Amino acid sequence: MDPFLREQTGEAGGPWRQASPDRTRAWIWTALVLTALKLWLTAGQTLYAIGGATHDDRLFLNLAQALLHGHWLGPYDCLTLAKGPFYPMWVALVFVLGLPLLQAQQLAYAGACALVVRALAPALRRGWARLGVYTLLLWNPISFDANEMARVLRQEIYPTLTLLLFAGMIALYYRRTRPWRRLTPWTVMLGLGWAAFWLTREESIWIAPSLLLLGAAIAIAAWRESRAVAINIGRAAAATMVCAAVPILSVCALNYQYYGWFGTVEFRAAAFKDAYGALLRVRPDEDLPFVPVTRATRERIYAVSPAFAELKPYLEGQIGLDWANVSSFWTHQDPQDREIGGGWFMWALRQAVQAAGHAQNARDALDFYTRIAWEVNLACDDGTLPAGPRRSGYQPPWQPGQMAQLMPTLVAFADYFTTFRHFSAYSPGSLGSRSELDYFRDLSRMKLSPPVEARGYQYALPEQDALDGGKLALLQFIGKGLRKVLCVLAYASLGVWLLRGVELAWRRQLTYPFVLAVAALGGCAACLTICALVQVTSFPTLDIAYLAPAYPLLLLFVASVAHDAGLAWRRFRPASGRPPAA
Repeated sequence: MDPFLREQTGEAGGPWRQASPDRTRAWIWTALVLTALKLWLTAGQTLYAIGGATHDDRLFLNLAQALLHGHWLGPYDCLTLAKGPFYPMWVALVFVLGLPLLQAQQLAYAGACALVVRALAPALRRGWARLGVYTLLLWNPISFDANEMARVLRQEIYPTLTLLLFAGMIALYYRRTRPWRRLTPWTVMLGLGWAAFWLTREESIWIAPSLLLLGAAIAIAAWRESRAVAINIGRAAAATMVCAAVPILSVCALNYQYYGWFGTVEFRAAAFKDAYGALLRVRPDEDLPFVPVTRATRERIYAVSPAFAELKPYLEGQIGLDWANVSSFWTHQDPQDREIGGGWFMWALRQAVQAAGHAQNARDALDFYTRIAWEVNLACDDGTLPAGPRRSGYQPPWQPGQMAQLMPTLVAFADYFTTFRHFSAYSPGSLGSRSELDYFRDLSRMKLSPPVEARGYQYALPEQDALDGGKLALLQFIGKGLRKVLCVLAYASLGVWLLRGVELAWRRQLTYPFVLAVAALGGCAACLTICALVQVTSFPTLDIAYLAPAYPLLLLFVASVAHDAGLAWRRFRPASGRPPAA
């Protein structure tokens, strides 16, 4: 049999690899103690509330509150369908269960780590190996960072969903020869996990190459096994797609019922992407860094697009001034000039459309965006406006010098990422009025970090504060120490992976742990590349929150390389009386 298949199906590990029940229970109890310790320590962390974050934290709470009252996502406005609904659903569910929001997220992340280890169980027969992988994933410092990750943001649940997808793919691979009923729980989890992932953020496609690679490994291995195994995996794939489609289509149906549009998020709607792309298509007289549609360009578009001209009082008025002011730190333009940065112009456009009276519901707004796209593209096509080729989406045309910035930016992102920089177990001071902060306390069931202003509005709890302070100090010590260790492990694993790749290529072989390492590292690379592109062209993304889903993949890469290196070591140095592993 092909060594690739022999290792993958578990035939390389005989009875000598099986741990005794007593030793297995010892590793499980150790894992439970480590989990309880983390939960106890993180219970001392406070929520970083930003009361005025109407497009982020406050928006998710508003959507969750509407769900709790049975009103789906609430009355329609320019923000209702701007972001995926899964995270508000999660916040509402946690509230109903009576759990503090951050503690619920810690439990979910620990559960995802356990599922990854469970998925790897056929390959990791020894309890200490399973415990090692679980501990490595569980104590990811970013999972208890409070500087960026202790907010009401969808990034908090994103790493958990990322691990769930990898766990499902790994489980199907190692269990592909098992009866259908043994695959069913994993296919259901994988399908629902993909639906949740898709409904959380709009750039979810970044993980697709990694999942396709893992899916190809499953398909190839199943085809090599037998026709029956291939059919079994085909059924699993179909069931996964059904389990993913049902929640997504249900969201689409609810959006159609409440807002007149069958879709998930308006940022994925063709009409909005076409309108934004048409505006980006127009060539400006002068390129301004990080400003995709300059004020001079807008003036030219107003003259040829009656629909876009309706927005002029707002984009050139207070709305434009507000967004230019918010983005001026990045564009370095005088806010009075109304030059709006790339990461903010889409919000200014949506707010202006609402102010102009074209957001009675989603269908009304999208029809108006269609008008803008048609009129602007027509003027570009007939030469009235100087323009490039037709485009749809949010990536602005490259400006001079940006390509040269990309590689240094990627290097900076890789350094920031692998060193776990800016980790802190301490939350910044909350921001907002007393009523705003009370709203956060109510729906999150969390103790807030002391507000920057009006610090006395919370009652002092000296004994609790002293205990929590000790917990945070220990968390900070653990996190800072782990940063250095994990950075060394990451670079060492990268070196071992490269050497192993050369060896496997020379031998014309492949192992599943190596494929898994490629998928995990590819996911990291995709996340970093997208964030670097956005940083160079639009707005700052060198931040823990944007890179959050890639951190557990980096640790999974380390674990996969270690496993693969172990296979290679046993091949060349088999233990006495034990068969060499593939």
